[in-house]
Amino acid sequence: MRNKKWLVLLLSLVMLVSTACGNKTVTEDPVPADMPTDIGQGPAAPQKVDGGIFIFAIGSDPNVMNPLYAGDRVTMTINNALFAPLYVIDEEGTHFFLAESITPSEDYLTYTLKLKSGLKWHDGEDLTADDVIFTLNSTTDEKQKANARGSFVIAGKPVEAKKIDDLTVEFILPEVSVPFMGSLGGIRPIPQHIFEGEEDLAKSTKNLEPIGSGPFKFKEMKSGEKVELVRFDEYFDGKPNLESVVFRVIADPNAANTALLNGELSARYITTADVDKFNADENFNVVLYKEGMLNNMVFRLTNKELQNKDVRKAIAYGINKDEIITGVYKSSEYAEKAYSVFVPSTQFHTSDVEKYEYNVEKAKELLKNAGVENLKLRLAYINSSKENEGFGLIMQQQLEEIGIELELLPMERGAFYDKLLDASNTDFDLAFNGYVMGVEPNGYKPLFRTGDFNNFMGYANEELDAAWEEGVVEIDEAKRGEIYQTIQKQLIEDMVVYPIAYPNSIVAVSKKYGGIEEAKPVPIFMFRDLSKLYIME
Repeated sequence: MRNKKWLVLLLSLVMLVSTACGNKTVTEDPVPADMPTDIGQGPAAPQKVDGGIFIFAIGSDPNVMNPLYAGDRVTMTINNALFAPLYVIDEEGTHFFLAESITPSEDYLTYTLKLKSGLKWHDGEDLTADDVIFTLNSTTDEKQKANARGSFVIAGKPVEAKKIDDLTVEFILPEVSVPFMGSLGGIRPIPQHIFEGEEDLAKSTKNLEPIGSGPFKFKEMKSGEKVELVRFDEYFDGKPNLESVVFRVIADPNAANTALLNGELSARYITTADVDKFNADENFNVVLYKEGMLNNMVFRLTNKELQNKDVRKAIAYGINKDEIITGVYKSSEYAEKAYSVFVPSTQFHTSDVEKYEYNVEKAKELLKNAGVENLKLRLAYINSSKENEGFGLIMQQQLEEIGIELELLPMERGAFYDKLLDASNTDFDLAFNGYVMGVEPNGYKPLFRTGDFNNFMGYANEELDAAWEEGVVEIDEAKRGEIYQTIQKQLIEDMVVYPIAYPNSIVAVSKKYGGIEEAKPVPIFMFRDLSKLYIME
């Protein structure tokens, strides 16, 4: 799945275990009455217990608790606990969840999906093939504007789903689509009996009390305060160990750190500035792993000056990436300099692109040739992100050297995403963003395809639109690799997204929790399967 394996620092619990002698030897000297009889026995080892609460910190309320529309970390993390996927393909292979198997035909135009038996929704109703078909049809329905629609519309035609029996679905493709099997696995079914007849699934009030199939079910949401889930006893992989999971809204990162240190939180993402503090605290374990993320800066092409490619290139040349890595991440141990819009774990990633190494004179020359001077730009980012704040302050100083005045616009998370995802919004010219698109290169297509509602730069390139479609149907791996490498080079040449860094995730977890390895630290969700976490006492 990736060229570099994720580095996961597996957590360990220090356990003092004592063993009693099987046979006692009788001695002539009796044991003094005042001598303890348990000499040599250490404290009892922590034991796994049933129940307990795991508390996350989130920066804001979730947007839409419906997997068809989850696009930000907070919402996707909560949805991951509520809605189980069919299966997951990663660098280790295929991990089946709701599905039991997926089998392609010899011509790769038909895929047969078999569900596990006995699957249940959180309200007790059976989860069947009808729900999977309903979810796919809702995804391909252009009116519903589901995030993944582009993955299931091939050569302009939607993938068809046919029910074979209650546990079997046959998917029929209009043309061969190499990424289809990976895309299908990512589907998290929604219940037909809940959403059938809803005109606008994204705005449905049913999303406020979601019914899913994941290890935890919805209990309540208090806006600006928390989202609370409780375990689902009929989860297909067994009753979760924890009694409940709480996502507590704490927008300020300093307050979140304090809450973690005080024991009010179970785990949270931390920054490189916090690593030494938590490593030195005996109450925490620190986990470091590859996030599979690209932190980047988006150019909003609604700005007249930024419509000139040379101006965008000048900005790229005016940024010293080495200073950013050192200033924000401390060292390359925590983040790698990024050059492509694909992350290294994505198939066919290449760093053989224009790198825009720091060059003040070249930047000034490009601006001069473009006839642009005294340029003022507004840069938006989430106000709770210390990382983004660091990017902004460093770039503000750097771009001043080439004659660009950068106004920093920190924004509340929800407002930021509302404006970012509206390509016509003109409240800012640049924005910091981060995305995790997975191992399949076709997953990046919606970000850059002309007219796609996920293309919030307003970028248009018809030649690349055609190349994206060629990549979907090309079976020859070498030729497919050439297509995606060409796409990467052209996107960097057009400089509509400036790649900053491929960061590692750093998570501090209270040592009273076990099952970290089994739950598996992963990008975005922090843990793939929360049902595997447990408390040690």
